[in-house]
Amino acid sequence: MLEHYVVFQARPGRERDLDSALRAFASSIADTLPCLTEFSWGENINPSGRQRGYTHGCHARLTTAAALQEEYWVHPAHQLLLGQLDDLCEDRFALDYVTGDEAEGEVPR
Repeated sequence: MLEHYVVFQARPGRERDLDSALRAFASSIADTLPCLTEFSWGENINPSGRQRGYTHGCHARLTTAAALQEEYWVHPAHQLLLGQLDDLCEDRFALDYVTGDEAEGEVPR
């Protein structure tokens, strides 16, 4: 499994727009990718992250590390979201790690 987390720093005044974009993305991607076993998103409630301006986060669980680039990344709903993020966010970053059996082997890059 691949755990894919993204943390978003919304531009001032764009928090609701980012929230709407993430909601639309979650709706558009639901049940469209067999490799996507779980997807969640929400507003950040952690004071440490909020103090740094990180307002939202999302998590996608994928069946393999390769699925991130080969299926999830190129999905039309993901491409649409990516096209909106520069306008909505001051900053964002992803954190990916492999769990389970795949973690013991070589990770595709």
